[in-house]
Amino acid sequence: MRVRVKFAKYGPMKFIGHLELMKYLMRAVRRTDIPVKYDEGMHQRMVMSFAMPLGVGPTSSAEYMDIELEEPISTEKAMQQLGKYMCEGLDILDFREVDGGKKMKAMTIVAAADYEVWFREGFEPDWDWKKALEEFCARESIPWIKETKKGTREVDMKEWIYDMEIRDGYEQINAQQSSAMRESGAPEAGDGPFYGPAGAGTRVYMRLCCSVGDNLKPEQLFGEMFRSCGHELPPFALQVHRLDLLTKEASGENYISLGDLGERIP
Repeated sequence: MRVRVKFAKYGPMKFIGHLELMKYLMRAVRRTDIPVKYDEGMHQRMVMSFAMPLGVGPTSSAEYMDIELEEPISTEKAMQQLGKYMCEGLDILDFREVDGGKKMKAMTIVAAADYEVWFREGFEPDWDWKKALEEFCARESIPWIKETKKGTREVDMKEWIYDMEIRDGYEQINAQQSSAMRESGAPEAGDGPFYGPAGAGTRVYMRLCCSVGDNLKPEQLFGEMFRSCGHELPPFALQVHRLDLLTKEASGENYISLGDLGERIP
């Protein structure tokens, strides 16, 4: 059976790269009684995969790891055991059985990502970047040269921007997210690890394309917007928080969180 583990990454762990995170989680799973499955190679490895790994720097309240089990284990027991071995900056939020088909792996089905983005203290521009961002995202077409491991290709960035909203009511948005975090057992928001210090000011919500090969990051969007206005986005100016990863429903019309798929194991 395949299970999907949902976890949060924040605080000091935002400086840890994906390979180091994967090794850490493998070691944590080995210390538990979770009957994880291994491949049949000469050097056996845990059958594990991730949905669109997060880079170094951003934080997240919804990362997903798929593992395969030899036999069932209850969600409550698995979360309790894994939670014991999580360091500061990692929290296990859910553990669900999901469809075992190859086409249903988290990496394969992810289609979009929700983000909150804000400027770090001292980096917010002194020009009207909010108006510029709204006008930039409202364009009919945004030609963009995307750099990939295989070279470069020209794409229309506009097609990868699904939604964008500038949010000035920080306390209200923060309270809603704090409630969601409490329900899942994660630390509270506010002045905690997920949303930075209270009164952090304006935040930008955006839903962007996030699939294998077609992936737009908030930093890339802001970078192009700055250049279109004759400015350069300073390094480390933005703090990015990934709210969730989503897939499309069978109808192809609506998005659904990867965390809403599958069932908890009794």
